[in-house]
Amino acid sequence: MDVTFDDLAFTPEEASAMLGEHDVALEPDDLSALMARTEGWAAGIRLAGMSLAGHPDPTSLIENFTGCRRAVADYLIEQVLAGQSEEIRQFLIKTSVPSTFTAALAEELTGCTDAHSIIDQLERRNFLISRIESSPTQFRYHPLLRSYLRAEISRLGHRAVMDLEHVTARWYAEFGDALLSLEHGITAGDVSDVESVLTESGLALVLDGHGEAVERLVADAPRPIRDRTIVGLVRAASQLHSDNPAPAASILGAVQPGNHNGTDIYATLFEQALRIQASIHTGDIAGALERSASADAMTPVDPRLDSFVALQRGRGQLHLGHLSLAEDDLRRARAHAREVDAALIDAQASAALGAAALSRGSLGEAQSLAAHSRAATVDADPHTSADTRRAILLEAMCHYLRNDTTRAVELASAVAPGTDDTTAPMARESAIATALFGVDLAEDRRAAVSALHTASVTGRAAPQPPGLLAAVLPSIQFAYLHIGESTWARELFGVASEMLGRTGDIALLEAVLHLCANQLERARTLLHPVLDGELSCRAATNMVTAWLLEAEIARRRAHESRAHDALVEALRLAEPEGVLRPFHDMATAARELLSASRGRFGARDSFADLVWASFPRTTVTTAEQLTRRELELLAELPTWRTAEEIASDLCVSVNTVKTHLRGIYRKLGVTTRRDAVAAAHDHGLL
Repeated sequence: MDVTFDDLAFTPEEASAMLGEHDVALEPDDLSALMARTEGWAAGIRLAGMSLAGHPDPTSLIENFTGCRRAVADYLIEQVLAGQSEEIRQFLIKTSVPSTFTAALAEELTGCTDAHSIIDQLERRNFLISRIESSPTQFRYHPLLRSYLRAEISRLGHRAVMDLEHVTARWYAEFGDALLSLEHGITAGDVSDVESVLTESGLALVLDGHGEAVERLVADAPRPIRDRTIVGLVRAASQLHSDNPAPAASILGAVQPGNHNGTDIYATLFEQALRIQASIHTGDIAGALERSASADAMTPVDPRLDSFVALQRGRGQLHLGHLSLAEDDLRRARAHAREVDAALIDAQASAALGAAALSRGSLGEAQSLAAHSRAATVDADPHTSADTRRAILLEAMCHYLRNDTTRAVELASAVAPGTDDTTAPMARESAIATALFGVDLAEDRRAAVSALHTASVTGRAAPQPPGLLAAVLPSIQFAYLHIGESTWARELFGVASEMLGRTGDIALLEAVLHLCANQLERARTLLHPVLDGELSCRAATNMVTAWLLEAEIARRRAHESRAHDALVEALRLAEPEGVLRPFHDMATAARELLSASRGRFGARDSFADLVWASFPRTTVTTAEQLTRRELELLAELPTWRTAEEIASDLCVSVNTVKTHLRGIYRKLGVTTRRDAVAAAHDHGLL
């Protein structure tokens, strides 16, 4: 049975015992670092123990414990490399350029045609070489040996070393490891290598989460490499992917705008897509879209880039509120992304399509797309990235609009900001959502709404599609008004007007302010263009609120027929997607309106009952004092029959009915039959 290097490796306990022979006792973190450096190599641990004895800073020494350290280098020369032929020594030095290598790559680097034989020979001698467990045809040297060999390689001369780096870069590029190819291409100082790998795989590297690694590599690159257009574009993509629009804009500012009729179509399309993506933050979306190639005129270049371009165009159109154009581009992005299994672009396009669906009022579709996006982004990026947060908040909003506040809070809380990032744009949106969704569940409603207001006015806002922003504006405004903060409600109207312009949603907010001031005619004047379709809402769900507002205005003006018709229209719009939130934002008015028309909604009766059942039930001690006869009479009140008709059915006198009716009014704290019915529903007596 063969004994391998791994079989001989020391465990941490054995290493601690050996270090103890040198009176060295390491902290757990330092011991872990040393085990990583030596990989349990007994000689390496022994040499480390000799160096660490009496050393004032063990952590620093371990960080710098490499094959270049004198004691280690001497040992490697005397005990490991001694007796090796010049051919083997050259083989070792040249194959130390890559972190891992195959026999075929070794032949490319060394020119040897028998690399297999040399590697087999080294393995049989238990040399400091091992196979990669997940890829047995790949090999690596012990870290201490490789660091020594890397230091020795300079003796070959600069040109020879750069050639080896170039060969390695091309090899990794050919076999699909773009990040390692980029690293060796930069080390070689080869502009063509770097341009080639970034054109082929730069976007994929960013989307796969390697943007920071690319940034680190490029930062150390020679100036001629840093100045290449594709390098700047990939760096800008990395910053935008990390939600850092300011540095991305700065990088793009140094890139000369391209011409898609020019020779480098890839770079031109990539640049145009990035400028659209950046414009979502800077505000010049229409200009960026106009300067880019249209989807119909775009020449297919590469499925991944094509999907990225379509994604950014779709996002741009979405943020302008052009839903049909956005959906066309976003569906194209998904189709291209699935050709090359670009899961993150698929997820981002799905989330954007979900935002468009929510804007249209299609909550079921939006929720499904958000769930798909959330699952895909978590798989592609296990950390809570901005994309994951957006998908989760979109799903939470769907639950909120359906009045499933518990689930909405649960989802929003999962992406709530930590104490160190509350002012970051995406963190601010998470904080606002968590605060808004939790208002109904809070024991102290005033404190909860105050927290919502604080979150809303703190920090910089992340760009939002207008439909998503508009969908929650009425709920925020009503939350402010319910606690008497009309100043906050007016401020919200002002800020929203600047962001959305003159839309139906803004007219609705203004109408609510006039309704609360009992300026009914002014409120109705503002509302009519919305109800007539002359002024469209960015969020379709706001039409439910608009019709409820119309019903309440009519009720206050004693126009019962108009109030009933408006309420029926609100129910008709809300029923298909189960939109309950507007009824809860106007809970008092909605209860009275539903109570007044109970049983008269025809095909909407079932949904009206569902809306009624969704209101929280309250109990009062006086309700328990109603007598059996009073409860019997109470059940007759919603029929709106006369006292004489009720008396006849119950076989009692009219005076008896009136006496019981006065008792009901007194015990429920009301003065009219309509209020008695509403109170009875509130107390669960009907």
